[in-house]
Amino acid sequence: MISLPCSFAAQPAATIREPAKSQKERCAAADGYLSDSCEYWQAANRMRTDCSHLTVEAYYAAAEAAWNAIWSAPESPAVVEDATNAYGDALVGLLQTAREQGRLQPDGLWIGSRYRPIRIPIVLKGLPISASTIESIEPFQPPKDKRLSRRHYRPGFGLPVTIRVKPGPEGTIRGDFDPPRLSLVATAVLRFQVPGNEKPIRKFVGPLTRERAPAVLDLVEPLSVSGVHIGVAHPPVAADLSMPMLDMLEGMPKSGLEGFIMPFEGGVTEPRLEFLQPHVKGRIPVVFIHGLASDEGTWFDLINDLRACPFFQRYYEPWVYHYPTGASFLPASAILRQSLRRIVKELDPDGEEKQLQNLVLIGHSMGGLHAKLQVVASGNHLWNAMATVPFDTVRMPRSVRAKIEPSLFFEPVTNIKRVVFIATPHQGSSLASLALGKIASLTVERPPELTAIHDQLVAENPGVLRPEFEEALPTTIQLLAPNSPLLEALYHLRPPCWVTIHNVIGVAHHTLRGERTDCVVSESSARHPGAISELDVKATHTGVHHKLTTIAEIERILRL
Repeated sequence: MISLPCSFAAQPAATIREPAKSQKERCAAADGYLSDSCEYWQAANRMRTDCSHLTVEAYYAAAEAAWNAIWSAPESPAVVEDATNAYGDALVGLLQTAREQGRLQPDGLWIGSRYRPIRIPIVLKGLPISASTIESIEPFQPPKDKRLSRRHYRPGFGLPVTIRVKPGPEGTIRGDFDPPRLSLVATAVLRFQVPGNEKPIRKFVGPLTRERAPAVLDLVEPLSVSGVHIGVAHPPVAADLSMPMLDMLEGMPKSGLEGFIMPFEGGVTEPRLEFLQPHVKGRIPVVFIHGLASDEGTWFDLINDLRACPFFQRYYEPWVYHYPTGASFLPASAILRQSLRRIVKELDPDGEEKQLQNLVLIGHSMGGLHAKLQVVASGNHLWNAMATVPFDTVRMPRSVRAKIEPSLFFEPVTNIKRVVFIATPHQGSSLASLALGKIASLTVERPPELTAIHDQLVAENPGVLRPEFEEALPTTIQLLAPNSPLLEALYHLRPPCWVTIHNVIGVAHHTLRGERTDCVVSESSARHPGAISELDVKATHTGVHHKLTTIAEIERILRL
């Protein structure tokens, strides 16, 4: 169970019906409200089948009656439980029908007649956005996705919903780094005035006869708001922490295979760093980097579990890096470096937010190599692994030099303080050298622009590139071969003293030589020198970052 800090109370009304003095009378009044709620809810269901415009008003009346039941006998656990269930059923129908009819808008919930609509205002509580940035409120459950193996749900008062956030203006941090669909967790609570002396028929059509909005629709961040106060009753707020993750997965194009075969072809294969929630000052970003023939969706299982941890929610926020995995290995790393530096500079131009000076990178498989390239100084080592003469002596246009130099010559990103390698092939994978790896390498379409640059360099500088690089640009499969000179050069680069390293190694099976392996990366290849911790996980290569053991290790590391 998640420990939550605060709650919010119902606001008193001008006209109040004094509750009955005896508990028996209070419970009898509550039973009457519960009976009304059930009657209104059943009528609303029939009206919904007939697509009636008044369906919303019927569900509204059912929710109000259930709320009034709790107010009448808040000290009765049985009443609170029954009324919470009735309120939840009514709220599901109300918000779903209102969404279908276009009456649930970012500016409010619209009830009443078509000729005299009344707006129920929306109030945000604990959410890191303003109402003006809401694109839509989604009360429907997203479809299941096999990439999410666990669901984090807490029963309670209200209806878990997803808030979709509008894209930011182009050229801004939000516009450039928000994902295609940014979804936030929230719980909707329709907060009514306390019961008044109204006849049932007037309660049903009350929205048509009142001059001011009779309720408020609260959108609550369920990790920062614990419960609702209705009199002395404090029912906990319902929460579905996995709902926004599923909603984002539904709107996320699957690009793992496309990014492997056709890297840098635009659209879904373009490299980009993405926020999975708006940045909140005081939280440390954790950047997740996927591996070969994969995409950022592979991390959602782990992030879903971390988000259910109050410690992670309080101190950290997840970012993901998406990139094409088939080729352009060094350019993709350069784009990540540029993105990290730009974000930190724009979010904290004066360097006052210490959390942005303590970024954490977590890389799976080849993503770990990208993570390492963010925290090392290249010197001349990468270029010397590819060429036989100094870079400055190579003939090339100035524009070409400016394009390729950031990929080969760079300094570490100084605000990264911790890196976690998960099943990372620091010394390559033998699969890359086998027939299967060679066939896979043949399927990769090399980026036309980089291919043209390569061909121009070879034509104008014969013999400058080493034989492995002269014929064609290497694919990432070729890069991951144990005898790759570029991979060997990267292996010998060491992170600076301010970067802490951790290893997570898959050891599900054994090679023919008896060495433990995850079926892709051997134990010795996955081990990086200088790590302060190392964990062996009985898992295959594609499953190691989904294991609960790994997730617990990530949480442990983040608590250091």
